[in-house]
Amino acid sequence: MRAASELGIEVHDRMPELGVDLVVYSHGTKSVPVLEGRYDHELRARDFFLTEDKHATKLLLRQAGFTTPRGVALTSGDLEHPARDGDTRESRRLPRLATEALATLGEPPVVVKPRAGMRGDAVRTNLVTAEAISTHINRWRHLFRDWIIEEQIDCQDLRLQLIDSELVAACVREPASVTGDGRSTLATLVEQHRAEITAANPDNRLVIDAEAEDLLREQGLRLDDVPEAGRTVRLTRTANLAKGGVAIDVTDHLHPGFHEWAPAVAKLFDTKILSVDALCAAPHKPPDTNVTILEVNAAPEWVHHTFSENRTHDIAARILRSWFDL
Repeated sequence: MRAASELGIEVHDRMPELGVDLVVYSHGTKSVPVLEGRYDHELRARDFFLTEDKHATKLLLRQAGFTTPRGVALTSGDLEHPARDGDTRESRRLPRLATEALATLGEPPVVVKPRAGMRGDAVRTNLVTAEAISTHINRWRHLFRDWIIEEQIDCQDLRLQLIDSELVAACVREPASVTGDGRSTLATLVEQHRAEITAANPDNRLVIDAEAEDLLREQGLRLDDVPEAGRTVRLTRTANLAKGGVAIDVTDHLHPGFHEWAPAVAKLFDTKILSVDALCAAPHKPPDTNVTILEVNAAPEWVHHTFSENRTHDIAARILRSWFDL
C-alpha cells in the first residue's frame, strides 16, 4: 500500500467494511483487487492448485528436465483403512508404507512433509526410521491428509523471485539460530529473537517444540543453559522466515545461467509472479548441474527479499509496475 501511494496508484482498503484483507489498487481505467497481499487478479486456479501440490509440481518439473528430489507420495487413500474388531489397520499400514519408501529412496535420512502446505508447517527433516516417519505423520494427520517422503539433500536453501518471467531477486535462507553472549540463558536469547521476528511480521512465530528440543539436545543444550559467547545455537532444521530464519541476499552473486534457467521454470506454469524454492550447492555455479528444485509458488510471499541481509528489494513496487505498465 505504501509502494502504491508512492507510485501515484489509488489504494482502496476494504478491510474496515468487509473484515477481509482485500485491497483494490486503481490507476487510470484499471483496477486490481488483491486478497491477503498475494492473491491477485491474474492468478489462475489451475496454476495455484498445481503448484500447491508439491508432488505434481515435481513430476512436471522432472518431465521438463529439471532436477527434483526423489520422493514417494502417500495419499489419504493409502493411509486410511477402517478398523475392524478393534484392530486399527491404518496404524499398521503406515509403518509398512514408510518402510517401503525408505527402501525405495535408499540411504536415510529423509524429509517428510505435507503434499500441500506452506511456511514449513509439519515439515520434518533428518528422519531415519519408519517408526519416526509414522510418528510424525500421525502427529499432523488431523491437519494434512496427503504426504511426501523424499530424499534429504543437504545444501543451501535458495529462494528465487520472478516477475514477468524475469529473475529479480535471490536469497539464501538459513534456519533460525541465536548467538550466545556468555551471560543470558538460551531461553532468554530465544525470547529476544522471537520478539525481533514478530516485530518484523506479526505472523512470524518461533516455537520451541519437540523437534526443536531434539535439535538442542543434539547440540548438548537445554533452555536453561547459558551458551558461551559467540556460540551459534540452531533452533530449527528448516529455514522458513516465518519460523525465525534469516535471508541473505545473493542476487548480485548468482551465476549468469540462472537468468535463463529460472524463466524456463516459470514458463511451465505460465504465471507472471512466481517464486522457486531450491537446494543449491553454490549460487555462483551453473544452475543446470547445481540446483535441485523443491517447489514452485504461484502466490508467493516475498517478505524474504524485504528483510534480507546484504541487500533488500522493493518487490511491491516491481509488482505494481507490472500490473499497471508503469
